[in-house]
Amino acid sequence: MILNFEKIIPTSKQVSELYELLLDRKNSISHKDTPSLIEHNNFVLSNPYIAWYLIYKKEKLIGSLYLHSDNSIGLNSNKSKKEDVTEIIAFVKANHKPLPPIKSVRRGEFFINVSSKNGVLLKILKKIGKNEIQRSFIL
Repeated sequence: MILNFEKIIPTSKQVSELYELLLDRKNSISHKDTPSLIEHNNFVLSNPYIAWYLIYKKEKLIGSLYLHSDNSIGLNSNKSKKEDVTEIIAFVKANHKPLPPIKSVRRGEFFINVSSKNGVLLKILKKIGKNEIQRSFIL
């Protein structure tokens, strides 16, 4: 195992590192404008996810990972590599179980939301045999 996963508690260091990742993010699904540090801090402190991790490779921060109540996985890394994505998926499956399905509300398995602009992650997921199940459009 090359990657290390640090569970978000959150500490002030973790809030700061998550903000650095947010500022460095090239692709976003959930917001158009970058929130202020105060807005970000309040969001992190609200503990919005079932589980949330910082991802380190050789002690260098490379991204974050969260599991949402709809069984979606948010993977935020501008430095994704095939072996890293494979290890991240293995970590999630080894350490978490998806919540039970609810018809028309939640799938019974994990899935990853990917920005349509994140060609690198899209290619990696296809290369490791993951199936695209949906495309979403803003109205």
